[in-house]
Amino acid sequence: MKAIKLTSLQQLLVLALAAFAVVYLLDLLTNEQSMASRQAYDRINLQQLFTDEAFDNDILTDSYLIPARQEESDLVNLDLLGLSRDRLAYRARRDGEIFAIAIPASADDGFNGTVDLLIAIDMYGRIAAARVLEDISSDALFGQLELIQSQWMTEFSGSSMRDILRISWSTIGSENEYDQFVGASITPKTVSNRIYDALVFFQSNRIALMQDG
Repeated sequence: MKAIKLTSLQQLLVLALAAFAVVYLLDLLTNEQSMASRQAYDRINLQQLFTDEAFDNDILTDSYLIPARQEESDLVNLDLLGLSRDRLAYRARRDGEIFAIAIPASADDGFNGTVDLLIAIDMYGRIAAARVLEDISSDALFGQLELIQSQWMTEFSGSSMRDILRISWSTIGSENEYDQFVGASITPKTVSNRIYDALVFFQSNRIALMQDG
């Protein structure tokens, strides 16, 4: 068979295409590694929400996308969560059965203070854990779950809707913790009210949240 000879221009074109393919593959690999790293980071932090119950699923991928806009979802009472961006709810299972769902929410005092929350709620409507997140800096769904440790927030664990009012008036013990936790313009009552609203949202959408979202 006679060999096909390429012109200099064709050779340059082949080399350029090969170089583009290499760059594309390297970029794809880098993005996949970066995504895997962000997801691993979130998995570690999510474990803090379900420490009292053993789960056997991948909570990060067993999630439900909750949009910020009501018209983009069949879920009801989305406004109760106060979301300004799409967030994920995370489902914890044991032997295939969901026993708790972590609901995202945002508390806003109406001025210039906002905190992002994750509230893990069990199937009986009790709070398994409630945490504040560090400031979310992008619209990315992964790599955003850096949880702030707050002794005051642990008071919500085991609470139901009727317990929230009592907690809402309890003061945060340390001024330093207050500054780190919410800043000067968010009050404990604002956060408590949003957690209460998240419980109402959960009760209104319990069945839907257990389906594929």
